[in-house]
Amino acid sequence: MLKSILIFAVLAGSWNLKWFPSGRAEHRASRRVEAANIADAADVIRANLKGAGRVMFLQEMRDAQACSNLVTAIGDTNLKVAVASAFRDFRDNRLQWQQLGILTDMPVIEAEWKYSKRSEGLFVPRGYAYALLDGGKDGRIACFCVHLKSNYGARKQEKRLENMQKRDAGIRQVLAAAKRCNADRILIAGDFNSDRFQKAFRNERIFQTLEAAGFKDGWDGAAPSERGTHPGNTRYPDSTLDYVFYKGFSQCQSRFLAPEAPVSDHRMLVMCF
Repeated sequence: MLKSILIFAVLAGSWNLKWFPSGRAEHRASRRVEAANIADAADVIRANLKGAGRVMFLQEMRDAQACSNLVTAIGDTNLKVAVASAFRDFRDNRLQWQQLGILTDMPVIEAEWKYSKRSEGLFVPRGYAYALLDGGKDGRIACFCVHLKSNYGARKQEKRLENMQKRDAGIRQVLAAAKRCNADRILIAGDFNSDRFQKAFRNERIFQTLEAAGFKDGWDGAAPSERGTHPGNTRYPDSTLDYVFYKGFSQCQSRFLAPEAPVSDHRMLVMCF
């Protein structure tokens, strides 16, 4: 029987860990390098995600073992892997190296992951990871982890618009799943690969789609200096690519970004609900 725990707040963290744990696209690093990356990521999560009622949304994990190794390195016996995806490449059926994971200290009622479906003839990459958690007296929490289509290589307007369509299709499929789940509160979090605050993404539909479905953005009211989840450089400004959208919670009570860490080109975000 699942044992409920007393939860006064829900802490949601999200982090794209950049081809974790190697840090290299579809290549393994040495055992020493990968062990160091796991330890570095564990230090950041341990220092910034504290308390009861925690859920951590992870992107770009190599596989379920990478999620498990990270939990072991964090060293918190209450924390566990609720779900880790195992997406395969449709061309050769090999396991992809950008998986999704959800970690939590709350009891897990059910969990699964799903591929995205084709939409209007377009292939929508990856999918979502899902976990239904026992949130104590305030009811069940449905958690959806996403890593939406990137903008990599989209130099032409036609390709950029196609990527926007893929992101919107991915979010709509998550919302359809959210309607079916028996939950009192819902979190949709991850790397959206879109910045609702930049003019370059003014045609993006995912944020309107989420808000039309009754979801709120955890970044609402945040100053630009507070939400730069993807640090900029001399060519590009800081971007807000990582989000937590919520429904059923009264509000986002607080939020912050963890300090930059060499293990990723994104900063881990933490929001309290």
